[in-house]
Amino acid sequence: MTRTVFSRTLLTAGLAAGLTMAAGNAAATGSTGPYLGVGLGQLGGGGAFDDDAEHWKLTAGYNLGWLPFLDLGAELAYANGGKLDGRVDGRNATLEVESFQAMAVAGLSFGPLGLFAKAGMADWDAEQRGRGVNRNHSGTDPIYGLGVRAGLFGLSGRLEYEYLDTDGIEALDMVTTSVVYTF
Repeated sequence: MTRTVFSRTLLTAGLAAGLTMAAGNAAATGSTGPYLGVGLGQLGGGGAFDDDAEHWKLTAGYNLGWLPFLDLGAELAYANGGKLDGRVDGRNATLEVESFQAMAVAGLSFGPLGLFAKAGMADWDAEQRGRGVNRNHSGTDPIYGLGVRAGLFGLSGRLEYEYLDTDGIEALDMVTTSVVYTF
């Protein structure tokens, strides 16, 4: 599973690098307007579920390219993680997590390249399942992220890291490669 995610990450990074090299005359700011995206990545757990699993993510947002080199926006996302393996009360168990996220996004644009940071809140649900283990957890907790993007003509490749600081279960981190289209 890890090799598949790594291969997809390299493929997305290669696509982003190709777009960057082809964009010699791009404008200094990022694209302004609404956007939609889809991504795949790796979810990492902590504590009793110190494991990795694949996840997928849907993203919608609005970017305001008001000033040269500065992008501001808002983003909504849904992330669904695979099963993290672990142990609860000495028994084998799995943990599945999904979340709805709302974040403010701020970034710097350098032509077709950009760096961004985001912060907001995630409403998450988690299910622990196993022999003698049947627990549901949920909460609303802070989520933070950093990323890079490369784009041309409204289509961008993004690589981002997000950290979900949960109270009910240990913290989760996600590395996601996404393709985003700005209308």
